Amino acid sequence: DVEDEEATREVSKNLDLSTLYMLQVVSKAIDVSLAKELKNLLFGSSLSCFSEEWKIQSFTFNNIPQLKYGIVQKKGGPCGVLAAVQACVLQQLIFADSNTNKDTRCLQPSEVHRTKCLTMAIADILWRAGGNEKAIVALPSGRQQFTPIGKYKADGILETLILHSTTRYEDLIVFLQQNIHQFEIGPCGCILLTVSVILSRSINLVRNDFDVLTNRLIGSHGYCTQELVNLLLTGKAVSNVFNNVIELDSGNGNITILKGITSRSDIGLLSLFEHYDVCQVGCYLKTPRYPIWLVCSESHFSVLFCLEKDLLGDCKTERRFDLYYYDGLANQEEEIRLTVDTTQMCTEDKENDLTPPLEHCIRTKWQGAVIDWNGTEPIL
Repeated sequence: DVEDEEATREVSKNLDLSTLYMLQVVSKAIDVSLAKELKNLLFGSSLSCFSEEWKIQSFTFNNIPQLKYGIVQKKGGPCGVLAAVQACVLQQLIFADSNTNKDTRCLQPSEVHRTKCLTMAIADILWRAGGNEKAIVALPSGRQQFTPIGKYKADGILETLILHSTTRYEDLIVFLQQNIHQFEIGPCGCILLTVSVILSRSINLVRNDFDVLTNRLIGSHGYCTQELVNLLLTGKAVSNVFNNVIELDSGNGNITILKGITSRSDIGLLSLFEHYDVCQVGCYLKTPRYPIWLVCSESHFSVLFCLEKDLLGDCKTERRFDLYYYDGLANQEEEIRLTVDTTQMCTEDKENDLTPPLEHCIRTKWQGAVIDWNGTEPIL
């Protein structure tokens, strides 16, 4: 008897929690009308398909010891999605527990820990898009769920999806833990997350977020639009990066409404377009809750972050601090650490082509700061 008891205890210790936990997840197959609506929202046409760059991209981590936290991008295109997920992974990695300041050891996670951070990051992105009430996770079934008919071009991914809905955050976490390999190893994790975040928000709400109803989430050359990046960062697919809403009176009683960011975001954004006076990033994105920013430079997104949580609330910390830079597409082989000194003024020539674009982006927040690349070759 005693032996039996021992054995039982062993078994229960090894039981996956999720087998004891009654998951409340409702699953249904995608149908042709939803697949068409998704394609129209993504590409502006149900006859368009995901490019090869998107189809082969998942959230696979870097194996270089100093960059184990980093997600690797194989080819151009979905960098907006990758950078947004990378930023949310860093939020989990650096700031998930209460210690305010970290050393760089937190940037060298074990494989198990970084996968857990990816799970939590995806959960947060989907739950936020679902208004903190619901989420939908789209996963491939390996076979067609409908016969493509009419004005619809099959791409071998959307037609196979099963949509799993949940209204409890705990269920979302457990369900993602069970299926995280679909996102991390793939092959098409990036597409799965994009479809999941749209459906969590709902096609109608995403469409209503746009300034112009005919906008789309993936632009020419397969690049992510600002709407898609905003959906991932804030849960709303608005078209602009300024705060709140701007009403433009175009005469004759016609009012054009331009929608921006409505509250302080967890993750921020700095844009080269602001340096060139093309747009203005509002403080909801420029001063986020965590010192992590997406960097928008030309049509590419990468990530800038600080290990000091109080950077955004303490002017003493803001005098001189380190920012780490990561670009999943750049075949980066070493850590890039920039020291930003706001107590000195850099004499910057706006027309100077030799100033790295990253420095221009940093100075849209810390005007005139002196930036030291600490021996790394500056990225032009």
